[in-house]
Amino acid sequence: MNQFLALALASVMLVTPTLAQGLSPEAMAKQNQAIAVRVQQQLMACWNVPPGETAQRLALDIVFFGDGRLNGAAAFSADDAKLASKHPMLASSILAAVEKCVPFEGLVALGAEMDEEFSVTIYFQS
Repeated sequence: MNQFLALALASVMLVTPTLAQGLSPEAMAKQNQAIAVRVQQQLMACWNVPPGETAQRLALDIVFFGDGRLNGAAAFSADDAKLASKHPMLASSILAAVEKCVPFEGLVALGAEMDEEFSVTIYFQS
């Protein structure tokens, strides 16, 4: 069964501070959390764990815009890059989930600006 461990917001940030005008820090945090959870849910729906890959956890860093496009390639965290190389089928399945899901949908409806940049780390648990 595929599942995600806690979604860690490594650094959900705005590229242009003017995009956040009118939101309190608390409201912005809630909005960013909702956006990150939406991305997590979409990735979960796209991910298929390869047979035999059990009891592994990999962290993937993703940077994307509010319109759902990636800003650069998704990459395994520095701590997990070595583990990913030891489990190439699992690593490939995670990257394939990103390719299948991009562009992420529904982020603007949650308050993201089209060119607003977000950075999240998502933990995939097999």
